[in-house]
Amino acid sequence: MPTITRLPRVTAAESLSLAATLILPALAQGVVMRRSPMVGLAGLADADGRAVRLLRRLRAEYGDGPLVARVPGRGLAVLPLASKDVLAVLEDRAFTPAGREKRAALAHFQPDGVLITAERELRDRRRALNEHVCSGFSRLSRSIEGAIEEETAALPRHGVLTWPRFHAAHRRIVRRVVLGDGARDDVTLTRQLDRLRHDANWSWLRGRRTDVRNAFLRRLARHLARAEPGSLASLLAAAQAAGEARADVHPEGQVPHWLFAFDAGAIATYRALALLATRDHATRPRAWDHEGLRAAVLESVRLWPTTQAILRDVAGPVGWDVPQGTIVIIYSAYVNRAEPGDSYRPELWQSGGTWAGVPFSAGFARCPGEDMVLFTSATLLHAFLRERSVRPSARLEDPLPSSLDHFRLRFAVQAADR
Repeated sequence: MPTITRLPRVTAAESLSLAATLILPALAQGVVMRRSPMVGLAGLADADGRAVRLLRRLRAEYGDGPLVARVPGRGLAVLPLASKDVLAVLEDRAFTPAGREKRAALAHFQPDGVLITAERELRDRRRALNEHVCSGFSRLSRSIEGAIEEETAALPRHGVLTWPRFHAAHRRIVRRVVLGDGARDDVTLTRQLDRLRHDANWSWLRGRRTDVRNAFLRRLARHLARAEPGSLASLLAAAQAAGEARADVHPEGQVPHWLFAFDAGAIATYRALALLATRDHATRPRAWDHEGLRAAVLESVRLWPTTQAILRDVAGPVGWDVPQGTIVIIYSAYVNRAEPGDSYRPELWQSGGTWAGVPFSAGFARCPGEDMVLFTSATLLHAFLRERSVRPSARLEDPLPSSLDHFRLRFAVQAADR
């Protein structure tokens, strides 16, 4: 008989405290599409800091192993706290990413997405297609760089840079990278996806807007049919033509996730700009090579995760005394800082071999587009800083705050001295 480990159970009062401190603020801020007012309130209340302090206290009380809590309306939940347990969960296929809550939320706009595909064989084929397309981004580097240069040139060289202006430019870049230059100005496509993502925040509590989704899919299909050279759409079309994607993979059904995931890249890049601008290197941008800028983006995601929690459901034998269907909650703000700490440490990503959390997840469901997003973000930062110096509205000194509200973050911009 396999050994079954009995995990420590927190008290009922501690379970309620975890629900109120971790789960409710995350739901209020929006798990799929951030709500600006609630993000601001969470920052004022230091919601992430309170959650991290609670988990640190429970770890000191119960030890390093995973904890079991009872979540009202959901049943048991496991919280891994040590890096070895976090990695064990993310690398074990008995913990499925296609959990109940995730399927209910993401099905609003990507029901055929790899992330919520429960059947393993189909999931593997969808994953293989995503990896194939995303790994080909290096062949698009010239077109990506060109799009970034053009869109960054329109950002202010004097005055103030705000999130709405940066976000709009980033979305133009993303539409060009994913669908081609012909999609550059299709803000309607993005707004339709945003509406579906807002509904996804409510998971199964909000009915499906089939009219909006069908309109979104029709617009998306027209862009994909062009398979514009230099775009991910062209790589997807080539994969289909080569017979690398059977019909049940729904190749076009993977694209909404690419657009959705790139939006997190915008937040990470904007926050990375604040990290860089706080330091002297920002006034001497030539001192930052691509790897340094890439590390800054990774630190941005480590310190302020764009995915508040990584969720898994127990779907097979795992060696713990919990039933199948138990949810596993990897609270990103805690695990990303537990060992590296609260300071800006870009060297974590340049030396290798050091635990630095899971900013892009890990294991068999690690983000397949990580390198592409980091390349895009680093290239954007280089293009922006090459001729500008910036000063953020929030000065980020170590130890860094537990949250950073990107909606209200602003930058004073001026031309860099040559």
